Amino acid sequence: MAELIYSTKDVYTSYLRDRIFKIPEYQRGYKWSEKQISQLILDINSFETDDSDDLFYCLQNITLYPSVGDKDILHVVDGQQRLTTTYLLFCFLGFQDYLKDKFIYAVRESSNVFMQKIQNESQVFIDSILHSENFDSFCSDFENLDFDHQDIFYMYSAIRTFKNTIDEYQINLERFREKFVNNVKFIVNEIHSNIKEQELFMNLNTGKVPLDGADLVRAIIITRVAREEMVSFKQDSIKDIVRMNEKRTRIGWELDQLNQWWSTKDVSNYYKPFAKLVLDSQETIEFNEEINPINILYKLWASTKADVLKLKLFENSSISSLTLYKELITLHRTLVDWFNDRAIYHYLGYLANNQRNFSFKKYYELWNDSENNRDNFKLHLKKDIEKIVFRSEHKNESGFAYWSEQILNFEGENKTNWYESDRLEEFLVLLDVIEISSNDNYRFLSPTHFKKHKEDKEHIYPCTPRNIKELDNSSNDYGFIDAYLTKLDKKELFPFTDKEWKRKSDLEKEEILKDLENKIHQSTPINAIGNLVLLHYSINRGFGNDYYIDKRASVINNVQNGEYVRQHTLNVFVKGRKEVINLNEWTFKDIENNCKSIEESIKVFFEIKREENEESAA
Repeated sequence: MAELIYSTKDVYTSYLRDRIFKIPEYQRGYKWSEKQISQLILDINSFETDDSDDLFYCLQNITLYPSVGDKDILHVVDGQQRLTTTYLLFCFLGFQDYLKDKFIYAVRESSNVFMQKIQNESQVFIDSILHSENFDSFCSDFENLDFDHQDIFYMYSAIRTFKNTIDEYQINLERFREKFVNNVKFIVNEIHSNIKEQELFMNLNTGKVPLDGADLVRAIIITRVAREEMVSFKQDSIKDIVRMNEKRTRIGWELDQLNQWWSTKDVSNYYKPFAKLVLDSQETIEFNEEINPINILYKLWASTKADVLKLKLFENSSISSLTLYKELITLHRTLVDWFNDRAIYHYLGYLANNQRNFSFKKYYELWNDSENNRDNFKLHLKKDIEKIVFRSEHKNESGFAYWSEQILNFEGENKTNWYESDRLEEFLVLLDVIEISSNDNYRFLSPTHFKKHKEDKEHIYPCTPRNIKELDNSSNDYGFIDAYLTKLDKKELFPFTDKEWKRKSDLEKEEILKDLENKIHQSTPINAIGNLVLLHYSINRGFGNDYYIDKRASVINNVQNGEYVRQHTLNVFVKGRKEVINLNEWTFKDIENNCKSIEESIKVFFEIKREENEESAA
């Protein structure tokens, strides 16, 4: 395996050897702004090397394609702006000897002349740039060379910005020179394939995706870990070179195995909410988990070290690359363990999706605490879930006693309207966690369902019954209303005869029906938590306002067809919690029993004794 990362010096010397870089004609001209140039100088200057060549500032990648006509010419297909900048900076810093006969700028002949004069005439030509009044006067001084072009203007400005930035920030020039030559590096990607150069260029530059953090971390690990493992490595030893390449191949294979696991959809969906670390505002490298799911692992590792995500955590760490790699492997194995542990999977999944200020670092440190064990870890997770559910910070609306009362408050004028509660989702998801985390017969909760996911809240007993909702399509609307209210034993809510109803205008009927719906809600447990579930909207919106028997058939049919239905929802529609006589009806008594069952499940899960509950209520 060839080297992947080269210092700026090595790119022009040991890597290039007797070959030549060529910026091909199809590339756009050089156009780095003063702001970009200045930021590069400041970034390199602030980068701490700890006097080690292994710590480096990465200029991302350059992609090279050997010329068809001359194998000694390497066309710069991608990264030419960065490579050109380093060429100019080399000249400014007095390293022209590295560049002799190494660079052809074929975009424009006069631009190539400018580049060659910087290299060949070195300080004399650079002084003419620095001492010129402005670009126009500079072009006038070299009128016969046709320098008045945009790309030359940006090259001219780059040289002046180098000088101005170094002077303004009083940068130690000798230290900067040393750092730039040895600790600023490229990832070099030399293409040898049947793909045509122009096609490669179009692929890289048409809607291209910038080099991702995962690519850089991989390159850092493969390059540096193998070297650190071979303390006595000798550059001129064939045996050592073979061993080095074998180690790099092994590390590359191990990283591929990790990435394969992280590319599993359920894995990446589960751990995405854990990785809440934001990208540093100054960071130019993205860690895109959609492109490379292993970035989730890197983000989680970084969250144990810092408050923001930046590449320097991986390339300029106080720990060795070998230690970094070992920590990543240990973290990965822990996350695999958590993912496969039924209780931990569900407890942490609930916390990551519902806990404000969720801290992965907190739970990872707790897991690694030598005084802790697996059972204690689970108990701690349950305690944190309890805090989320019962909200101890809200004194007037906190504790099991309060929420137990809300769950069981399904009668009277002041009953709890769970349908309008912003806590409904948390409680319904919790019921899934309670049910599944302790039962090996159930599939794990879908990673995307620790929160409401493409779902609606749905009344089991219809909120607005079909026979009222569709009155405008019926020739016997009075009969439908009468039959529905008879079923509810609420005929007194509709004190009209058939003749009186028919004499009402459409507007009057609409107002009466709205009032009737409100009265039904006030006098029945329609909005109790025991009458509410979460259903995927593709299923729910197909129900309309069907009765229980129709909804039940639809739910069972969707389960058989592979649609995801929550365990709590399924239990309700198959009446799986208790023995019942009639499976085809959902009554107010069923709602009451379901409320009591929910309250009992929560009480048992959090191991709350009835005596404690009654005492706190008193």
